[in-house]
Amino acid sequence: MKIDKNLIIAINVAALIVLMDLSAINIALPTIKEHFDLSVSTVSFILMASMLTATGSALIMGRLIDSIKPGKILIASFIIFGITTSLSALTSSFYVIIALRLLQGIAEASLYVIGPALIKQYISPENQQKQYGIWMMSCGIGISLGPLLGGLLLKYLSWHYVFLINVPLVIMGIIFSWNIDKNLVFKPIKNNFDYPGALFSFLFLSLFIISIKLAAIYNPIHIWTLSAGFLSIVFLYLFIKQEKRIKTPIINLKLFNSNNFRLANLGFLLFFFVNVGSRFLRPFYFEEARGLSSTSSGLLMMISPAIMLVISFFIGGIQKYINTKKLNILGNSLLSLSMLMFSFWDSETSMIFLVLSIIILGISMGIYYPITTQLGMRKLPDNQYGTGSAIIAISKSLGKLM
Repeated sequence: MKIDKNLIIAINVAALIVLMDLSAINIALPTIKEHFDLSVSTVSFILMASMLTATGSALIMGRLIDSIKPGKILIASFIIFGITTSLSALTSSFYVIIALRLLQGIAEASLYVIGPALIKQYISPENQQKQYGIWMMSCGIGISLGPLLGGLLLKYLSWHYVFLINVPLVIMGIIFSWNIDKNLVFKPIKNNFDYPGALFSFLFLSLFIISIKLAAIYNPIHIWTLSAGFLSIVFLYLFIKQEKRIKTPIINLKLFNSNNFRLANLGFLLFFFVNVGSRFLRPFYFEEARGLSSTSSGLLMMISPAIMLVISFFIGGIQKYINTKKLNILGNSLLSLSMLMFSFWDSETSMIFLVLSIIILGISMGIYYPITTQLGMRKLPDNQYGTGSAIIAISKSLGKLM
């Protein structure tokens, strides 16, 4: 099977954009917080908004990826992302930014989910591990470049320009997506789209995320928290009932019969829960507790993803010497060690200890991410690659949000 270079470039640009956006915005949060005179919890809505709709719409995007030509989905997603992020840079209203980020999250869901799905569908089995590694490397580049570029823009310009980082990449993505469909043999799912299932899944995931946020703002037993949590359970019940009843569900629940798929989702949920929680707080620690500049903070934030992208690229070669199971355990163990070391950080912690903690984290990410993605996608049935990738993306997003 010949590899379509336009396809590979387009999905890697898509991953790069999504991760660079999140990491660049994250480094700008302390400055935005000060500009609008907000609390840490309130300013986090900038990240929460896009992640909420990205998570809520991921299953829908996964189903559409299995039903619509990939070039069309990529072009539409790049355009929506480009428009919303550009308008975010032009506005001076915090609430307008939140509204734009909600819309942008739908495009992010598509751009992030589509990579592993298309690799599984259009890349030969012997080349898939390499392409997963390259895709993961693109994620690492996005996570690492975002803080660096964001820090420089904050230092020399203003926080508004951080939202414009990805505009050149959006244009690049559209160009390489333009002719993708001409070179692919696309076999869409021809059954009717499960609109009730799509609605129930979106409401369940969105309300679940909102309940988590309300628990942080108020408390876990506040009336608003309990109401959102209860409604999310109701819509989960309706979603499962709908998926069992319909012949063409938005998600085939039998996917969870695969042990690898179940464990991959659980692993990503826990991995992102631990890692991203600390990543959100690190810029505040560097800039407010240690008094570092946004540029220095950005440089420190890029260490672990830079290491991740290097290891991810060579993960196929590493597997020749260490089997997949051992690599998976090693990645988890190193993450646990890095988080333990982070727990000892305070205003007097030496820079050597800080950097060592970050390096160990980068090694764990570089090992765990591509290995677990490969395991989760390995035995999915035909025409379920988009859905499978979407479920894995949801597990990651729920971990981030929690």
